[in-house]
Amino acid sequence: MKRLLKYFNGYKLPSFLGPIFKLIEALLELLVPSVVAIVIDEAIPSGDQRNVIQYIVFMFAIAFIGLLFSISAQYFSAKAAIGFTENLNHDLFEKIMYLSKESVDEISTASLVTRNTSDTYQIQTGLNTFFRLFLRSPFIVAGSLVMAMRIDLRMTGYFLGMIIVLFLIIALITYLSAPLYTKARKTLDRLVTIATEQIQGVRVIRAFRQDEREFNQYKEVNNQLTDDQIKVGFISVLTNPLTYLVVNVTLILVIWQGGNFIFAGTLSQGQLVALVNYLLAILVELVKLTMVVMVLNRSYVSAQRVVEVLEIADEEQSFDNIKPEKTALNDLTQIVFEDVQFTYPKGRRPVLDGLSFSINQGDLIGIIGGTGAGKSAIIQLLTKTYDASDGIIWFNENSLDTRSRNQLRNEISIVPQKANLFKGTIRSNLLVGNPEASDEELWQALDVAQATSFVKEKAGGLDAVVEAFGRNFSGGQKQRLTIARALLKPASILIFDDSTSALDFLTENQFRSALKQHYAHLTILMISQRTRSIENADNILVLDAGKQLGFGKHEELLQTVEVYQEIHSSQQVKEVTNHG
Repeated sequence: MKRLLKYFNGYKLPSFLGPIFKLIEALLELLVPSVVAIVIDEAIPSGDQRNVIQYIVFMFAIAFIGLLFSISAQYFSAKAAIGFTENLNHDLFEKIMYLSKESVDEISTASLVTRNTSDTYQIQTGLNTFFRLFLRSPFIVAGSLVMAMRIDLRMTGYFLGMIIVLFLIIALITYLSAPLYTKARKTLDRLVTIATEQIQGVRVIRAFRQDEREFNQYKEVNNQLTDDQIKVGFISVLTNPLTYLVVNVTLILVIWQGGNFIFAGTLSQGQLVALVNYLLAILVELVKLTMVVMVLNRSYVSAQRVVEVLEIADEEQSFDNIKPEKTALNDLTQIVFEDVQFTYPKGRRPVLDGLSFSINQGDLIGIIGGTGAGKSAIIQLLTKTYDASDGIIWFNENSLDTRSRNQLRNEISIVPQKANLFKGTIRSNLLVGNPEASDEELWQALDVAQATSFVKEKAGGLDAVVEAFGRNFSGGQKQRLTIARALLKPASILIFDDSTSALDFLTENQFRSALKQHYAHLTILMISQRTRSIENADNILVLDAGKQLGFGKHEELLQTVEVYQEIHSSQQVKEVTNHG
């Protein structure tokens, strides 16, 4: 938890002033019962109304000054807590941006969202409560005990006994509720995951009429979260009745014993009233302290979850799978896979096994295979999203100075399988590929991507509004915009991860022709499910269940690779059927 202390930078003074002002308020509050005792024992019996009024005015003055210190304490406490959380949120989000894909998969996206929102808010609430009450409540309890001892030392035993029992109750409740709260936070992560998946896949759910199944799944986890919270709440709710029971029993004993002392003449009525007031002050503050402990307990659990993310190592920037020995390659070779094997973290079997092939600069390479063949896994290895489990991947063998992920990714521009657009405008989405691109370059990229026509039809053209996730565009339009974005990036390798699947054959043919005309100098990797899309490639990699079945030209593979023949034949039958 020490690593969180740095987020107080810039807010150390408010963090100090908040508790100090609360302690001053508490000190003033401790004076009131003693003043009340003087009024009852001295001012009222004397019959001097002026003296009574002076004491009442004095108590109002104490209350007013205490109010000013209380308001100031609230202000500085809130400022420190919110400032701390702002700093923490900034670093946590930045940390998440630099996590490796493996770390994100292990924690889960939903959990990261919860930690960056709900957990940081819990920390903020805990800090605010801590500054305002955690020091004040013990001070009031200790101060009330001291003041009670000054009035009558014989009553100390009752006060000490009550305080010890109440602290034991607080400790027991905290001990029992802590693991339950941790469990509830994990259940909340699961609930957020399910809700996110269902919202994103609502079209599929409705199309396959799985509404009831998804609702039941959500309901099951939601009920589990409810049960967890009820258990925590049941234990927490025991605090008040147990506290009031102990305090009221003590109050009865104090009044009974105090009555005996008054009858014996060793204790005045005002002193007994002051003792009762101090006793009730202890009750109020211990109830507050219980609440504070519960809030701090939840905040501590949330802080542990946040620290867990902050302590994860950033994605390594150095190449771990490049060895110093050089292989005998020609000068044009850009990418080489040497007996590469890859297994996803926690995976049971390799998704890629024994891949060996080379790609020359300027080649157009097609990659094809059935679902789950490992096509996208190759792209994730090339971009160092994951590291190969075994084997070596060479990139620019003659220029081994490229040794960081950032440098590598600067060389690669990718159109992902799922078209991702951000809320903003068409222009702002395209400029993600190249912030310095001119309007002329934007329109050229749109021309190649076959997107010019519908962009011009949009109100505002390049400045047309794009909703979050590109909801106001069709699937084909989103794909063409993501293609244009990738074309704008100054890179030596272009990767299309099945990113023309939503395009009709005519649009795809026009795109391939424009791509060959304007970007023939780039190395292009094109993953596709259709042999027609890659039949003119320099080489085609055929995959099946992670195995490399062939690497060669279209005509060669039709003669030698049965899987490729089957894929090609099945698509020819479909095309004939469609035209017929």
